[in-house]
Amino acid sequence: MTLQTPTSPRQPLPGEAQPAIADSVETILSVTEADIADYTESVVPQAKRRSNFRMLAQFLSMQAVFGTVLVGYGARFQGLTLSELTVAMLIAAAVMSLYCIGSANAGAATGQTHSVMARSIFGTIGSGLVSLLLVVNGMAFYLFTVKFIIDIAGGLMTLPAVGTITALLAIVMIVNTYFGFEGVQRFAQFVAVPVILVWGIFATILAFTTVSHDVLAAVPHVDNKTAMIMVIGSMVGLSTWGNEPDFFRYAKVGRASWWNIPTIVISYLVGALLFPVMGYMIAALSNQPDFGPSISYFVNFTMFGSALLGIAVIVINQWAVQDGNLYIAVNGAQNVLSGIRGWKRQYTVVGLGLIAAVLTFYLPNLQDTFNLVTSIGSTTVPVASTIMAIDLFLLPWLFGIKRPMYRVANWSELGIANWPGVVALAAGTVAGVYT
Repeated sequence: MTLQTPTSPRQPLPGEAQPAIADSVETILSVTEADIADYTESVVPQAKRRSNFRMLAQFLSMQAVFGTVLVGYGARFQGLTLSELTVAMLIAAAVMSLYCIGSANAGAATGQTHSVMARSIFGTIGSGLVSLLLVVNGMAFYLFTVKFIIDIAGGLMTLPAVGTITALLAIVMIVNTYFGFEGVQRFAQFVAVPVILVWGIFATILAFTTVSHDVLAAVPHVDNKTAMIMVIGSMVGLSTWGNEPDFFRYAKVGRASWWNIPTIVISYLVGALLFPVMGYMIAALSNQPDFGPSISYFVNFTMFGSALLGIAVIVINQWAVQDGNLYIAVNGAQNVLSGIRGWKRQYTVVGLGLIAAVLTFYLPNLQDTFNLVTSIGSTTVPVASTIMAIDLFLLPWLFGIKRPMYRVANWSELGIANWPGVVALAAGTVAGVYT
């Protein structure tokens, strides 16, 4: 058996022509061939681990997302009061934080992607199943976000050839992910998080100072006893990525890993309270059950009536979300496709982008798409992440059983399946879908 190590840039032979375009891109972005390969089949070295601040910026960009306004918007018309929504969001944040602490630190401890880690824990069949779940989960949210952006833009201006624009957007938004975690994180740290937090806080404060108590109290009377549970489930499904190891494998280990906890908790609290509450306030102000027609009102209210400014802010935010969505699918697919001789991660990124472009022509309406993807998100990948965290942390603590995870297991080393793990994965997924 050989120890797999991260690839390093190949040095050109004397007299060999250098790839000018590729070198120029790497110089501009300060990324290397290894960064673009993204350590998808090796352990992220300690020298490449990110600071706690950069990890916070990355995870905030994945949680403080405009799409969660739909949770708060829908809660208003399901009969929840603002205080009930707040309680529901705090419960959701607590549930997600407890889950993510184990999932994220599994990535930090091993330095491996979710799907590659699954090789050692689930075996060949189990790892393939986890990879499939990652691709389905990531692509579902990727498509929803494209649909969400186009619907918002359509509510602000007349779009020609909507189908073509939607497909093109699905292709264009692969750019950051092409450059691996480095490209994803830089966009989040320097663009997405500053823009969305400044605007989100401003818009929420403005809404609170504008909506009267009487308007807030006039909650639609709906006989829906499960509204609270449904709202919590929607938030958990929308914000629980499931592939937290893919991102937190770049977090520092040892004592520094304790900072992952405030990173997770702060991000979930901001994500669960900021935009859902804003969505609730928009619903109260517009009194329009259909979210689409309220977009114009919302932009006039928070963007000084500028449709272009509104679209720009929302696209910046959702682009950061798309980086995370596609990152899920790419790492899942790459775990399987890397077995093809000569196959590179870049091919997977471009291929999934093209597939997404085709699938945009078959999407249902926004609300149906939202319901579908949140159901997928809350019942598939998180099950595998939970089992992995139990295997890595709980079993060693209870029984002293510790699985060697210091390197990536080769496919040839794996058994056909770790049947207890595979059965637990299948049972958890089926139970989640059923309930």
